[in-house]
Amino acid sequence: MNHPGTERPRPYHRLATLRPEWSARARPLLTVLAAFIAYVVLASVVLVLTILVLALAPGVNIAIGVTSGDPTSPLDTVLALLMGAMWLPAGIVGVRIGGWRPLGTAWSVAARLRRELLRPLGVWMAAGALVTVAIAAVAGLLASSAEPAGAAADGGAPLLQLLLVVVIVLVLAPLQAVGLELTLRGVILQAVGTWLRSPVIPFVAVAGISLIGRQLTPAVVIPALALALAAAVLAWKSGGLELPIILTLTTTAGSLIVSALAAGTGAGAGASALSAAVAAPGTSAAALADHGAAAGHDELASAGAFAGLEDAALAGGVSSAVAVLLLTVLLVGLISRREGLALLEPVGRPADDPVPGPVLV
Repeated sequence: MNHPGTERPRPYHRLATLRPEWSARARPLLTVLAAFIAYVVLASVVLVLTILVLALAPGVNIAIGVTSGDPTSPLDTVLALLMGAMWLPAGIVGVRIGGWRPLGTAWSVAARLRRELLRPLGVWMAAGALVTVAIAAVAGLLASSAEPAGAAADGGAPLLQLLLVVVIVLVLAPLQAVGLELTLRGVILQAVGTWLRSPVIPFVAVAGISLIGRQLTPAVVIPALALALAAAVLAWKSGGLELPIILTLTTTAGSLIVSALAAGTGAGAGASALSAAVAAPGTSAAALADHGAAAGHDELASAGAFAGLEDAALAGGVSSAVAVLLLTVLLVGLISRREGLALLEPVGRPADDPVPGPVLV
C-alpha cells in the first residue's frame, strides 16, 4: 500500500481508474460498445440522408457519386468527412453514457483540453505533419512511372470544383480529427488501460482497431499502423489528445488537398496513401483514391494505364510512415525535456489532484 505523498501520477490510459464506479469490470466494454453503436446509427443517418438528397437531385448518378472515391469530388469528400465526423458525438456517448464519467477525463490528465501545451509543442506537431505530407507527395512523384493521365494531363478538375473540395476539407477535417482521436485513441486506450497498467497492449489494440474498415494493402496498412501507434504513444506520453488531434488534423487536411490538386499524378498517389491511412475507417476515403475516376477515364484505369501510380502510392505510404515515426520520437524527446521526465515516463495526473466529480445525468 502506498503511503500518503508517495503515489505516482496517474498516466492518461489509466484515468478511468480514478473512481471505482468508472473502472467496474464491464464498464470499459460498455464504453466501447456505446460509442460504436452510436457511430453506426449516426453514420447510417448521414448515408441515408445523402442518398435521399441525391435521389431528389436531377441528373445525379447516385452509385458513382457515393462510391467512386474520387479525391476531386466535393460529394465524395463531404460524405467521407461527414461520416468521419460522426465519431465525435459517438465518442461523447461512449464516455458519458457507456463509461458514465465526465468527458474531460477523455481529453487529458488535466480533465480538459490544455491550450498551454499547444503553444510550444503544437507548432512542432503541425510543422512535422505538414512535412510528412510533403514527403509522401515527393516520394510518390519520384516513384511514379506513369505520365499524368486524363484530366490531370488536361489541367485537372475545374478550379471552382477544387476550391470547393479545399473548403470542405478545411471545415470538416477538424471535426473528424477530434472525433477519431476521442474515440479511436481516447476511448479505446482508456478502456484497455482500465484493465492493464502497461500501455503496450493498449497501443497494440489501438493499432489493430485502426485497420478495421480500411483497404488492406501495404500502401495503406503501413502508414495506418504508423499513424495509429504514433497517436497512441503521443496521447500516453503527453497525457492527452491535444497532440494526436493536431497530427490527425494536419495529415488529413494536407493529404486530402494534395490528393485533389495533384489527382492523376505520382504526387497525388503518394498523398492518397497517407489520406487513406488517416481517414475514418469504413469511408470511401479509407481506400486509395480511384485515379481512373479522378482522371475521368475508368476504362483506362481498369486496363492498367495507372499501374505506375500504385508504385507511387506505396512509396508515399512507406515514406510517410517513416516520417511519422521519426516525428513521434522527436516529440517524445521534446516532451521529456520540457516536463523533466525520463524518456519512457509519461505526463500523468498528480495523485493529490482532486478527482473529477461523478456524472449525475
